[in-house]
Amino acid sequence: MKSIWLRLFALVLALGLLTGCGASPTAEPDDAPTKDSAAEKVPTETTEDSDDVQQELAEDEIPDIAVVEEAEATLYLPNDNADGFETVTETVQTNPQGLVDALIAHDALPEGVTVNDFRMEDNGTETTEGEGDDASVSYTPGDSQIFLDVSQAFGDAASTTGTAGETMLLGSLVNTMLTYYNAQTLTLTVEGAVLETGHNVYDTPFTMMELE
Repeated sequence: MKSIWLRLFALVLALGLLTGCGASPTAEPDDAPTKDSAAEKVPTETTEDSDDVQQELAEDEIPDIAVVEEAEATLYLPNDNADGFETVTETVQTNPQGLVDALIAHDALPEGVTVNDFRMEDNGTETTEGEGDDASVSYTPGDSQIFLDVSQAFGDAASTTGTAGETMLLGSLVNTMLTYYNAQTLTLTVEGAVLETGHNVYDTPFTMMELE
């Protein structure tokens, strides 16, 4: 009987030891990913891709702008004595207003002068020789003519200055236009009417104004 109790006691003791030595929760390894490191590894859109998208959107928003062409032009400016002209060569916008603006920048014309209308004509002639199928047409170039209409600001300035100042205004404008467009004559009007000052009525075409 005693041996039976000893066996039971030994069995209970063994079970107790087994229960006490059971596996405890294991600690996370040192290299286990943390929440912060996991968040860092989440793929995100690269900065380079984002910049490319923003650049494409910016380019789409850029409006079309007409390209302004430029070229060199000879400008006729009054000399210090207002009895002749000096010339300078500058890069200007390739249109009549560009020439006017360049003269304004040099104080050769007053502020506010604008070009209302500009056109060129050639008074060349055509000659027909022969008849029928054998006829041939030849063209003889003539003088290139400029027809220029400007704003009232030019007329007011010409009418309120002396004879010398009036000549300088006209010469700077006329000579610069004729030289740039390689024309022989220029017909000038102000707001569609003949230019009249207290000194003259300019109802005939101008040629190059050369002062002695």
